[in-house]
Amino acid sequence: MKSLYFTQGDVYMNYDVTEYKEIFREVFAGLLADIDRELEKRGISDHEHPLYVFQSKINMIWGELLSDKYSTMEDMLKLKGIFEFTQDYVRGLAPGGRV
Repeated sequence: MKSLYFTQGDVYMNYDVTEYKEIFREVFAGLLADIDRELEKRGISDHEHPLYVFQSKINMIWGELLSDKYSTMEDMLKLKGIFEFTQDYVRGLAPGGRV
């Protein structure tokens, strides 16, 4: 499949990357909600707690998704790996492996 590129001035936008970014914004937001529920359920409010720090790191990625930091298909593959790791980790937090 050939990628579509659009120009806006001197900036080239890869449509496939833009589509992945939108998808990752949604799925990372879901993971953040799952982590938030786990923090509440466990009564964790200490910002130094490892789960809180983990949530902060994922939130930082979520916030940077639309920036130029993630602008290539290689970046999308990295995000996919981060997402898969995070999803497995969060699923493992809940009894029975489901959040």
